[in-house]
Amino acid sequence: MRYSKQDMVNKKESSNRKHLLLPIVVILMLLVAGRLVLGPQPSSPDLPKPPLKELAAKHNVALGNFAIRNHLDDKPYTDILTSEFDFVLADNTPNWYFTDGGLRPSKTNYNWKQMDEVMAFAEKNGQPVESHHYVWGEQKWLPDWLKNGNYTKPEIMDILQDHIMTVGKRYEGRVAQWSVVNEAFTRQQHLFNLRDWWADNTGGLEYIDQSFIWARQADPKSKLILNDFNNEAINDTSNAMYDYVKGALERGVPIDGIGMQMHLDGGHPPTKDEVMSNMKRFAALGLEVYVTEFDVNMNDVKTDAEGKNKIQENIYYEMMRACIESKVCNSFAFLGITDAETWYKHIGLKDPRPLMFDELYKPKPAFYGIRTALEQE
Repeated sequence: MRYSKQDMVNKKESSNRKHLLLPIVVILMLLVAGRLVLGPQPSSPDLPKPPLKELAAKHNVALGNFAIRNHLDDKPYTDILTSEFDFVLADNTPNWYFTDGGLRPSKTNYNWKQMDEVMAFAEKNGQPVESHHYVWGEQKWLPDWLKNGNYTKPEIMDILQDHIMTVGKRYEGRVAQWSVVNEAFTRQQHLFNLRDWWADNTGGLEYIDQSFIWARQADPKSKLILNDFNNEAINDTSNAMYDYVKGALERGVPIDGIGMQMHLDGGHPPTKDEVMSNMKRFAALGLEVYVTEFDVNMNDVKTDAEGKNKIQENIYYEMMRACIESKVCNSFAFLGITDAETWYKHIGLKDPRPLMFDELYKPKPAFYGIRTALEQE
């Protein structure tokens, strides 16, 4: 077959268009797959030695951080998590319902995939696990089948027992600490208009006693924590917790420790002495004390970026010193490594910058505040 000159030109132009389209198609495919990231790429920072966890060990304080499931393949994240921290937090993945479907998609079925991935990561790296939470009364993290089931109180308690026993037995001997009940007291007081679904649907706080009893039966070796926020200093929340725990221990309820989330407001932090006094009074009941979800929200602090960093650095330093100097603080855990992953962004805050590393994994002054606190006697 013979081709005219114009045929040859058309064929060449068609071939050129195909070559031009190929990289565009590849780029589009990468974008759809979420594999193409534009802009500076984060890398693992060169951090000072020894790592934070070795400094903390001299004070008998274990350090922990959030093993976010969708970051367990991100090398900067995992490098920091495994090198600087003793243990990992399994947070979100133990929830009955979460954005990925949750642990309890139906009354009769459990979804172990996400929790198993976090457990496998921790065990591969020789890190203990602190798990959050068996029971949390935040409605948006409870499945519709539970909330809309019109169950009676006995039926709800049966469902709760089944949940704790099933989950606890699956991970028996593999979870160092369980946050058994979370935010019961702030929600009982309707702080920030929060409500406790469990209390509202079972008629009070009896479910807390039972949850701890079942948790101990499910895993006798795990430390069992009563967790909340706004309880780092002596106030209405911590007083309510103190009174409850004192009575619960007298009833034989197996509570091992008190968890202080410590989501602090950078504009109104507690003082070191306030936190130490509160830690010591809980310890005097025979409880261990855990800082479980530390971060410092700078969104509403009225100053420039440098000023925010200095304020935050001091709060990080003071709270770590409170833990150390109290002599009763077992562990100190942070809810995330970089500001990019903070939960505050999911509630609409524009500039919370609450964590020790910025979005590109560069350590902030807060990191050095913790380091300075740990380097001192």
